[in-house]
Amino acid sequence: MRVSNREDEEGIELRPLIENYCADVDREFTARLDAWPPDFAQIHVHEVIGGMLAREATLAKDLARAPMLWTGHSAPILLRAMADAYINLTWLLLDPVERCRKFIFFGLGQAKLELEHRRAQIGTREPTPQEVAMLEARERWIDSQRIGGLLDVDLGKWSSISVRQMAEEAGCIDFYNYVYTPFSACAHSMWHHVAHYDLRECGNPLHRYHRRPTSETSAPDLHYLTLAAKYWSKTLGTFDRAYGLAISGPSSYETLIDAITDDPQPD
Repeated sequence: MRVSNREDEEGIELRPLIENYCADVDREFTARLDAWPPDFAQIHVHEVIGGMLAREATLAKDLARAPMLWTGHSAPILLRAMADAYINLTWLLLDPVERCRKFIFFGLGQAKLELEHRRAQIGTREPTPQEVAMLEARERWIDSQRIGGLLDVDLGKWSSISVRQMAEEAGCIDFYNYVYTPFSACAHSMWHHVAHYDLRECGNPLHRYHRRPTSETSAPDLHYLTLAAKYWSKTLGTFDRAYGLAISGPSSYETLIDAITDDPQPD
């Protein structure tokens, strides 16, 4: 469904639709936190899993509040990030204590590596006060979780396996095949995305119908908002099953779809 900045051709007003959806996402997110108190003996699990849940909520709301990004050029970048977070979350939940610890240590190692790159860039010259403050703040942040000198830097994958293998183990290989992989073409600017969205065939046979580069403004498509809502809903379902939660009330996805159309959406 194509939309304009204010409303689509069927008269759907976007502003209240978007704000109501974002309020519903906040309500669902808060309900999970209320029903899932932290275990302070394994607080890193609450931080990682909760952080992943928060990231999905934020990405869904960010896409919702940016209708001009509801195009094949831009929306798949955010949707690919949501797919990545969903697969990570699903795999983490299979062994949260150990895998969340591994996730943190890998991320801290990457932060340490970035810090050393910054220092190498400065080299032998005297760093500016701003650079010193930035380096010290970053080092304090790392050391507050694990002493930097005791931290290994892993240049491989944080999970030690591919995303496809993670999806297979977590039972979401279809999501990998039909969401993560297709949207990766946009995120990585691969040929089958660029050729479709950024080139237009010339109509002159003397030019061998070559493809001409074009940077066109696309009309927003409400379909991308519904995809973000579906992935957020899918994330909540996986989280709820993992922790045995039963949150009452309509889902933000169902409410959004009801506001857009009376026709049921495919799974």
